[in-house]
Amino acid sequence: MAPSELLIALAGLAWLAVLFAVARYGERRPQVLARHWHWVYALSLGVHCTSWTFYGTVTQAERSGWWLPPTFIGLIALYLFGSGALMRLVHLARESQASSLADFVAARLGRHAGLAALVTAVIVLGIVPYIALQLKAVAMSAALFGRGGGAGAPAWQDSALYVALAMALFAMLFGTRRASAAAHNRGLVLALACDALFKLVAMLALGALVLSLPDVDAAVHATPRDSRGFPALILLGALAAFTLPHQFHAGVVECREVGHVRTARWLFPLYLCLIALPVLPLAQAGAARFGALNVSSDLYVLALPLAQGQFGLAVFAFVGGLSAATCMVVAATLALSLMISNHWIAPLRLGAGAGDLRVAVLRQRRLAILAVVLLAWLYSRLVAGSNALADIGALSFSALAGLMPAVLVALYRPALGARAVSAGLVAGTLTWLYVLTPTLLPALAPVLREGPFGLAWLSPQQWFGLGGWSSLARSLAASLAVNVAVLLLVARTRWGRGGAVAAPGALANHDLAGLALRFLPRERVAALVGAG
Repeated sequence: MAPSELLIALAGLAWLAVLFAVARYGERRPQVLARHWHWVYALSLGVHCTSWTFYGTVTQAERSGWWLPPTFIGLIALYLFGSGALMRLVHLARESQASSLADFVAARLGRHAGLAALVTAVIVLGIVPYIALQLKAVAMSAALFGRGGGAGAPAWQDSALYVALAMALFAMLFGTRRASAAAHNRGLVLALACDALFKLVAMLALGALVLSLPDVDAAVHATPRDSRGFPALILLGALAAFTLPHQFHAGVVECREVGHVRTARWLFPLYLCLIALPVLPLAQAGAARFGALNVSSDLYVLALPLAQGQFGLAVFAFVGGLSAATCMVVAATLALSLMISNHWIAPLRLGAGAGDLRVAVLRQRRLAILAVVLLAWLYSRLVAGSNALADIGALSFSALAGLMPAVLVALYRPALGARAVSAGLVAGTLTWLYVLTPTLLPALAPVLREGPFGLAWLSPQQWFGLGGWSSLARSLAASLAVNVAVLLLVARTRWGRGGAVAAPGALANHDLAGLALRFLPRERVAALVGAG
């Protein structure tokens, strides 16, 4: 008997309730698993494995025939061979008390408010498609069970809208109960670790199903085919640890000790390898059974158990995808709400009257979460409706990759200055938008093919002779090249070197205390100002 709508809803809500209970327990019992927190931290990095891992990577595997998703290869290589950069990042972020990626970049470059606001804007631009991917994945998987309308339905019948509202509510419950962003959110980290284990068990159970099929040996074998864009995806996977807001939050902001990265150095790559094991078998077994039936490869993970009458496993896989999507949205929107509140809204309130602003700050963060999630839902309806999940994920990764030069400057060469980094970031982002315009807006492709001023080699499709590259690789190479070139050129100008950093002690302690009391509890302010 196929699973009912009520069963699917109850299963999903029950698991999300478990995650919420785990988070609350972690907050109320701060010493729980304290001796083993390095394991919890390493597992929490599994927030990288979103619903894209359940659905989009299967499409990637069907196209490429590779055992490991290319983004996983890049991330594994980074943790195995680049852990020194990660440890330096964690150390400097703790030193600067950064609560987000925008905080870190701005703090290392003179606490430049304009740069922090710009980094926040780029993150919003890049992460909205990725959140839209999560909404679309959950809505598509629910539709396979025969529930809810899709992107073509009226807004009030679109199941993705209700998924978006539920995820926004869950994010608010998870992390907007206190105004201070300085303390570690132990409950969130513990919940992310539980989510990681749940996803791993679900994927391995799906792999066991595939291996039990009678003709699996003939259907499953690694046959690399289309490798166009593969190097770009590997690079994007490596950059994800630095540029994805939820990955930065889990891997950097929530890292209590630099030494915990040493555990993550081997445990996280092992986790990625294990959760990716069933991907290619699922892709090729699904193609063998559903290739002629017009079943989207994004949904093979559910279609296979349903076709075999394994309804319990299908529900298990659905809940795994729901959990993966929800935890990503929670972590990403929490990080974004901090950035929007601190770097967009707070500067506008500098002239506001004195008083306790903690309630207002929490309200701003909740509204920011709701706004970002609804923006992602609109994107999923207006832009991403016909795109495969793998393509939406790659698009988001490539947009956020433009932050990497800023992160590297903050890590190693902060003397280059905030103005140079800002100029490079603006130029690189505009280049990314230009080169990807034919992909984002296909109706404009014929108009842009001739290039500006009739120079075809400047067209998005032929950018400086890169016409043979995939649009993803071309946009990534072009945007990073322009970003770095403009950054270095502006850094050599007098304007780029301008903007001195305020000297320490420019504000008296009582001024700092008065400002801090509007956001933090009195005992916390006394401890901070007293320590200074």
